[in-house]
Amino acid sequence: MSNINFSYKWDKPTYLKAAKVAYDYEFKNSKKRYIGFFFIALTQFGVVAMFKKGAPGLLLISTFLVLYWYFLRWKLREATIKKAFDKLPNSNMKYNIMADESGITINSQLIKWDDIIKVVSLSDGVLIYTKDNFFFFPANAFKSLEDKNSFSKLAKSNTQNYIKA
Repeated sequence: MSNINFSYKWDKPTYLKAAKVAYDYEFKNSKKRYIGFFFIALTQFGVVAMFKKGAPGLLLISTFLVLYWYFLRWKLREATIKKAFDKLPNSNMKYNIMADESGITINSQLIKWDDIIKVVSLSDGVLIYTKDNFFFFPANAFKSLEDKNSFSKLAKSNTQNYIKA
């Protein structure tokens, strides 16, 4: 298999996309996703308490928790992420990636396949997890769909934990 070369700029939209993709993937595969159901149940108890006892406290708190969980959680995180981007030393840096049988080279730094814990291929891009870090390669970084598929085949054949999500 030949080398697969691609590149992208680590700008604010890419940074936000990476954060959102990783956040959604991790949350979807976490037991934390069930907390929202608990908040909904709590709201139902709040409605009962409101009508039976005339006590609106539980209803107000649980309604706030439901609103936060389903509508505000990502928005607050996104605001924090946007602020953090400007402080990053690698903001607006261009990354040149080359993948082959030995590993993934990112701007002349080699990450061996043995050091990669998990590769997650998504429609939006590819998440690469190492022991200390994760990398995101957006789908538009690849020159073609064929290059993305070739990268996926290479990753699948060289890592223990490849996930097509």
